[in-house]
Formats: sequence, structure tokens, C-alpha cells
Amino acid sequence: MKKKILAIGVLTATVIFLAAYLRMDSSTPPGQEPLVTLTAADFTPFEQAFDKSVEGPRLLLLLSPT
Repeated sequence: MKKKILAIGVLTATVIFLAAYLRMDSSTPPGQEPLVTLTAADFTPFEQAFDKSVEGPRLLLLLSPT
């Protein structure tokens, strides 16, 4: 019985977390440029903006769903 209640609790928490995550907007903090989706057609402006910044270390994180 306790395992069933625990499983239901974990499932409920997961569903609530996913719903909250998916409802979040993709806005950025004030003063930061808006988020964009990169494609081969608009990669050059990104590259120029990335190279222009010299204030500190820069990090590019690529995420793949596979």
C-alpha cells in the first residue's frame, strides 16, 4: 500500500513539475536580448554578436534531444 501511495505521489509531482515547466514563458531578463532560434540562414549575426563580446569567458551550449 505504501509503495502505491509513493508511486502516485511521485507521478503527481512529476506531472505538476512538467505542467509548470511547459507553462513558463521564454522571456529574458530586462537588458538581455530576446531568445532566438538559430538556423543556417541566420547564423552569421549570432557569430558576430558572439565574437563582439569580450567582457569575459563565453560559453556555447548545444543541446540535442537524441
